[in-house]
This record gives sequence, C-alpha cells and structure tokens, in this order.
Amino acid sequence: MPTAARLRLVRDRLLKLHKTLLDWERAQYEHAYGPVRSSGDMLQLVLGHDQFAWLRSYSGLIVRIDEWLVSDQPSRQDAEAFWDEAGKLTTPAEEEDSPQGRYREAIDASPEAAMAHASIRDALGDTGY
Repeated sequence: MPTAARLRLVRDRLLKLHKTLLDWERAQYEHAYGPVRSSGDMLQLVLGHDQFAWLRSYSGLIVRIDEWLVSDQPSRQDAEAFWDEAGKLTTPAEEEDSPQGRYREAIDASPEAAMAHASIRDALGDTGY
C-alpha cells in the first residue's frame, strides 16, 4: 500500500507536472490563437476549451489526493486507486488522439515536462519511460 508520505510525494510531483503541462499546452494554444490576456481567461480555457481537456484528469486526481490526505479515515483502497491512476496518467502512449498521446508529445517536446515526468515516475518507483 502506498503510505501517506509516498502519496504526498506523488501528489507534489504530480502538481509540478500538471503546472509544466499547462504551461506547455498554453504555449501551443497561444501559437495557434494568440496570447491569453489574463489569468481569468486562462482559467476559462483550462475549464472549458477542448485543447485543455486532457489535463483535467491530472487536476482531478490532485484534488482527490488532497482530500484523502486530510481525511479522518483515509481508505487504503482509495490510496491504491490514486497510485494506479497516477501511474496511468504518467504513462505515455503512441496514439496521437489520446490523452496519453498528447502527454507523450509534451514530454518529447518540452525538457521541463520530461524532467517532471521522470520525477513522478521515480516517486512511483518506475524509472522507465
């Protein structure tokens, strides 16, 4: 079972990865559509634009882990499910039209994303791609 300390480490590294992926996706968006004018506009894009939809799973997992960490009765099953989900979210795939394909594109194109990827995979105990 992942301990609370290990799950917190994964959460922290997942948060850094999420920020890095958001920055990368924002750059892709701005290249296509022009600059995002405000943080409010960016929030609206993250919440509602199709280009950012693949990143919502990351933020949702971070929130669920946060809730688990402050729970009075954290469930072992939830911890294991979060661990598995973090592993799946950080496993790149070849299919370009899938969230994991987009993830692969980001880590292949961005050194910052690649480093964040390696960091979270290390926290999950997997040093492979």
